[in-house]
Amino acid sequence: MGEPFVKFYKKMLEWEWYDDQNTCRLWIHCLLKANWKPCRWHGIEIDPGQFITSLQSLSDETGLTINQVRTALDHLKSTGEITSKSQAKCRIITVNAWSDYQGDHRQEHKQITGKPQADHKQTTTDKEYKEDKNIRNIFIAPTVEDVRAYCQERHNNVDPVTFVNFYSSKGWMVGKNKMKDWKACVRTWERSETRSKQPESNPKIHNYNERDYDFDELTKGIVT
Repeated sequence: MGEPFVKFYKKMLEWEWYDDQNTCRLWIHCLLKANWKPCRWHGIEIDPGQFITSLQSLSDETGLTINQVRTALDHLKSTGEITSKSQAKCRIITVNAWSDYQGDHRQEHKQITGKPQADHKQTTTDKEYKEDKNIRNIFIAPTVEDVRAYCQERHNNVDPVTFVNFYSSKGWMVGKNKMKDWKACVRTWERSETRSKQPESNPKIHNYNERDYDFDELTKGIVT
């Protein structure tokens, strides 16, 4: 069976939040995260178009700060793209008008297998989480503002413009591997900045180079 997919329409270019990078990013993330068939998690029924998450999970998965996630959620709720319901240990987000964005997965499955949908058992929660994990591995390049906000949180001296320009010119690659976690690279630059300020017997102008980095640390943020 083909992989599940969602539909995007050109009219999205006219959407009022399209030019708001954080809101648009979170909206696309919600479309990709939403379940395409019913399932259960810890006794909670999850309908198509819904998914379970938290502010911290959305922050980790999108690269946005928690405050940026809150603001983007408020935007999406204000214009009716989503509804959000808080539970004791999680948050349930519902993509309104989900059927407008969903591919016809059920019909596709029936045609290929030749069996009625009712003959198939629902996937387990473990499988749903494996699918979610694959989605979380999708890398979204940060903006200068994203990097600046993260650097301010860590109180470091990494220049966000230099950082973004450096990796943009490389297609967000580290060596021969696609970057996965840009925050890990920021932390590596942070350590490089600290080392560059230490007294040296032969001072020299510091230029960022991949050889400066601790590749054992960077491995945490790379898809191999």
